[in-house]
Amino acid sequence: MASNKMYLFVLLMIIGAMALSGCSSGDPAVDDIPSEYEETRSINLGDNISLTQYEIETQDSSQVLNDLQQTAESEGWEVIADWEGDFAGYKVGVALGKDDRIMGINTAVNGNITTATVITGPRKGVNVADMNNDGTSSQVAEEEPDAPPTTDVDGQDFADAPRYPDSVRTDYASLTTGSDVTQEQVHYLSGDNPEDVKNFYENELETQGWENIQSQMLTEKGDVMIYVTATKDSKTLEIGTQPSSDYAEMNEIIIYVETRTG
Repeated sequence: MASNKMYLFVLLMIIGAMALSGCSSGDPAVDDIPSEYEETRSINLGDNISLTQYEIETQDSSQVLNDLQQTAESEGWEVIADWEGDFAGYKVGVALGKDDRIMGINTAVNGNITTATVITGPRKGVNVADMNNDGTSSQVAEEEPDAPPTTDVDGQDFADAPRYPDSVRTDYASLTTGSDVTQEQVHYLSGDNPEDVKNFYENELETQGWENIQSQMLTEKGDVMIYVTATKDSKTLEIGTQPSSDYAEMNEIIIYVETRTG
C-alpha cells in the first residue's frame, strides 16, 4: 500500500545519507552532459537504482532542468510525467521513461550554484500517474489501512537532537566508515503538521548548542515538508519530514547525523 511518489525531500535525504545504504560507484544516467556541468557524485543505491549529481555555476535552475531533459530525450528517453516542487522558490521536476527504466530529474539552487540530481531505476512498481500534476491516479483495490505503530523499534535517539514529542521511532541505522566517520539515521512517525515540527527543532537545536541552523519549507503537489540543517563541533545534522506513505494524516520525521572524529 506504500505510495511511490517521488518527493524532492527524498532526493535530498538520499544524498545526505547515501552511505547508510552501502553505496558504491555508479554510472551516469545521461551520457552527453554539457561540458560546464561538473559531476560531483555518481553512486549506485542498490536495487538497480543509480544517482548522479552535477553542479553548475548558474541560478537558472529551470534552464539546467531543460538542458538535462533535452539531453535525455536525444538519447531516447521520453517524458512521461512532470510535477511541481517548490525548492527555495524554484519549481522543478520531470520524469522520463526508456524501455523498462524510469528517470527523475530535479534541480535546486544554493547561492550561485545549481545542483542537478538525476535518479534512474526500474519502471516496475512506480505509479507514473501518481507523479502527474493533473490529479489522476491509477485505480487500486481498496485495502483496510493499518493502524500506526505505538511502540518504538530497536535503536536509540540523539541526545542533542531529541525526538519530536509523542512521536514513535520506526527505523534506526548506524554505520561507521573507516575509523573517523559515524553516520546515524533515525525515523519517527508523528501526527503533527510539518510547521510545528520545524518550529520545535529550530528552538530545540539552538538550545542544544547547534549552529548554522537553516530551515526551509518544501511543497510537492500540495504536501508540505521541511528540511533543516545544522552543525555542531565535528557533527553535521539534517532533519526533514515527508508524508507517510503507509498511514494517512501522518508524517515521517527523519534525522541524520554525521560525526567525524579524525
